[in-house]
Amino acid sequence: MPALQPTTDQMRTFAKDAHDGPIVMINLLKFHDKARYKDSDPEKAENLTGEQAYNRYGKGLEALSSDPKIGLKVLYAGEVNRFLIGGDEDWDRVLVVLYPSRQHMLTMMRDPRYQEAHRHREAGLKHQDLIETHQIPG
Repeated sequence: MPALQPTTDQMRTFAKDAHDGPIVMINLLKFHDKARYKDSDPEKAENLTGEQAYNRYGKGLEALSSDPKIGLKVLYAGEVNRFLIGGDEDWDRVLVVLYPSRQHMLTMMRDPRYQEAHRHREAGLKHQDLIETHQIPG
């Protein structure tokens, strides 16, 4: 079931997982038609779409990608065109992001630059699924 944030249990399990290698996060994203900024946000008056707000979040992540303590790398970003199989959810975009380890991702989530960019994510996203993957050896 799509959501906006991990539950406390999901976050706890993620943080304590023993896998110490790279992780790839697959993001399935659905945007609001209109961004939902807080009244106190300067962007509130800009009348942005959800996708435009989320793109500002993406720009914030780009700035973090050069920080070796975070080390994220966007492997793929694309608009959803159609479903060939399935289609129970109506996604707008797929985003695939590599982190050197889960600790790198956790470091990013605590970083003040990420937290500042995160408000654009909250304003733009209606919901998402976020799938953690590990490469299959061999």
